[in-house]
Amino acid sequence: MTSGTVTWTNDPTVTSYVIRFRLYPASAWVNVNQVSVNAFTITALMPCTTYEVQVAKVCSGSPSTSAWSPSVLFTTQSPNYCAAASADSSIVYMSNVTVMPTGSGISPMVSNSGTSNYTDYRPDPTRKVQLMIGSTGNQISVSKTWTGSPNPVFVRAWIDFNGDGIFQSSEMMLSSGASASSAATATFNVPPFAFQTGNACGVAMRVMISETQTSSACGTFSYGEVEDYGVYLLTPANLSANEINRPQNISVYPNPASDVLNISGIEGTEFEIYNAAGQLMHKGKIADKTINVRDLVKGVYFIQIRNKDHVTKLKFIKK
Repeated sequence: MTSGTVTWTNDPTVTSYVIRFRLYPASAWVNVNQVSVNAFTITALMPCTTYEVQVAKVCSGSPSTSAWSPSVLFTTQSPNYCAAASADSSIVYMSNVTVMPTGSGISPMVSNSGTSNYTDYRPDPTRKVQLMIGSTGNQISVSKTWTGSPNPVFVRAWIDFNGDGIFQSSEMMLSSGASASSAATATFNVPPFAFQTGNACGVAMRVMISETQTSSACGTFSYGEVEDYGVYLLTPANLSANEINRPQNISVYPNPASDVLNISGIEGTEFEIYNAAGQLMHKGKIADKTINVRDLVKGVYFIQIRNKDHVTKLKFIKK
């Protein structure tokens, strides 16, 4: 998740303000009442997503609030990730990382590099990984280079498929045990409900080589190297959770949601909720255009709403 801070010119004659925000270009507004200062941080926002925000003054008379301010649009950035690095890369390092995506028109990502404790390649446009959501048979290979005699090392890689800023164990797409072979390779799939980034803002892939097996994708270890890459998760034609092409009057709100998700603009009768890994988490009948999401853990989800033969897919955050 990510956040955005809204500021505005203070009016000394008022004691509080009301803020409202929503996904852009159109969805239901989420109101924040009784803000006593001229700044507010909106949390639990989706990364790589455009939001619309407005502010109004709370008045003592009638009407109770002023007119809403003109809209301001802002787009959230890529998630922030935990730090990771080796203390010493003089013994072994990654000399090449290659990702071969499936799907026509997508080029492989080839990264040749020298020794380092940690390198962040995410800003490098020539090293962007592009993957199709729902694709299978993607390949990754990591070449190992030793400065002396080869000794067994571990190689692991993760992609933040659900866009929550955490490299989870379920998102590990390469796990090579201790080996002195010259390369580690793996074939991996992209979950059908991975977070859709588009091609302007992405999530991260972390690749790690280490002499000892580390317990997570974070922290410092003795010998090896860590590299981070930007990843664009794109939507194929045969499976889309694409909200850009949906009718603008269809939405779920509040988004983020804590207990109840309201449905607007569609007369659906049945729903299914999937997590970013494509696992079915909840399904049932829609009653009074509301769905209880209280039991879902925090994260990014996709809801499918069925109305006869038509299915609408939307994404939301459980906070």
